Amino acid sequence: MKEHTARLCAMALMAAGLTACASPRQSSPAAETPVPASSQSEEPVTLTVYLESVYTEEGTHYPIYEKLRAFDDAHPGIRLEYVSPVGGATDPAARETQIQQLNTEIITGGGPDVFLMATLRFTDSNLFPDIQKAMQNDSFLDLSEYAGTNGFDGGSCYPAILEAGQREGHQYILPLSFSVPLFAAAEPVVERLGFQADAAAADQPAFFGELSRVLQENGSQVAYSLSLTNLLEQPLMDYTQGTVQLDTEPVRQALTIEKEYIANQLHFFDNYSPDQVDALAEGTPAGVVEMSDLALGTLHSLEGKGVPVFLQGIPNESGGITAEITSYAMAGANTEHPEQCAELLYYLLSAECQDAAAYPCTTEELPVRRDSMQSSLEKEHSFLIDDASRETLTDENRALRQKAYGGNLQDSTIDKLRAVCDGVTAAHFHTIWYNALQLGQDENGDDVLTGAMNSYLYGDTSLDDLIRALTPRLQMYLDE
Repeated sequence: MKEHTARLCAMALMAAGLTACASPRQSSPAAETPVPASSQSEEPVTLTVYLESVYTEEGTHYPIYEKLRAFDDAHPGIRLEYVSPVGGATDPAARETQIQQLNTEIITGGGPDVFLMATLRFTDSNLFPDIQKAMQNDSFLDLSEYAGTNGFDGGSCYPAILEAGQREGHQYILPLSFSVPLFAAAEPVVERLGFQADAAAADQPAFFGELSRVLQENGSQVAYSLSLTNLLEQPLMDYTQGTVQLDTEPVRQALTIEKEYIANQLHFFDNYSPDQVDALAEGTPAGVVEMSDLALGTLHSLEGKGVPVFLQGIPNESGGITAEITSYAMAGANTEHPEQCAELLYYLLSAECQDAAAYPCTTEELPVRRDSMQSSLEKEHSFLIDDASRETLTDENRALRQKAYGGNLQDSTIDKLRAVCDGVTAAHFHTIWYNALQLGQDENGDDVLTGAMNSYLYGDTSLDDLIRALTPRLQMYLDE
């Protein structure tokens, strides 16, 4: 979709750049009172860790890689080895071959012990493209029994975020970071428009109804880049009940709004362009409507120019906030070292790692631990200025980046962001519309779901036809 393409373009400014069904879950060794594995191993064990090559390349300093190396150094009983396929933009054929090989290993009972994943995909060659179906199919280790041993307190995290990685109350996937939908703008512009934030907070239709009102009355536009169906509280596909939920009122409303906004609003905003930021401060566009991993860059730029900022979470159909999981971690069900895997994974949810923004990301994402918000955002912003290459950047380079990226967000802005996150009532992984579910290709060679959605958003396909065509296909997929 075009709005997704715009999002990829924005992320490409900041960073260069898995279909597997696991074999039936093998039970892990039981332990009545497990103790940290690194303290009881006689021989060092090797954990293979899946992590994309952008994070492990020589000379880079991504926080996730730095903390993994620190874990390796601090645990003589555990050695980490990385499985890092090449990026799709670098060599798509080689990546496809590597992913297929990993799929084969996983299906036959092997594969990496640990998977560190990012939700946003730049290619259609990915492990576990449908992470929720993989969880339902017993692809991952049940981590719940190891939480207490590793000192993990779920109360330190946003509950709805953690629940996204649970099945029947058991934790199989550990979300590491997330993003929330935001309306970000210059505060004087929002006041001049007459935007009524309280009325807009009621639910998703109310928000976009109020935004459309002030935009039409003032002849203004916003930069829009969202997938609204992924921001509903209700999932499009209920993996627990095995039902497809496209033909519901919230989905119909979201798809109707999305088509309207794609047709009438801007699709891209460069928050690193001084001219565009200056125009934004004056109301052209009136603001940005996008996920926080992009919108935070706009807030940095506005505050860097001394402009007071407006920030509001975009509600779901129930008035809460639906988050997108942007990175997550799990262990393979077939691992021979479940305790060591759990020790590593829960380490990544520790205050040490969450404060350091140690998750696979290339943008400013939000930590799962509540108290890590400010420190993690400061770490991510500092990292963007250093651009993963501290040895090769000159002081002049850093000064230019500092000017373009602005400084750390003000405490008042962080408080507003915390308030949005406190309102999160649901969280989803990927949207189904791109590089996710694999239903084959249409007559044009496009992914079936992406092609169908594009025909609705940009073509002549009606909403009824879209729902009628996709519901049986998706139901068949769920039933497989």
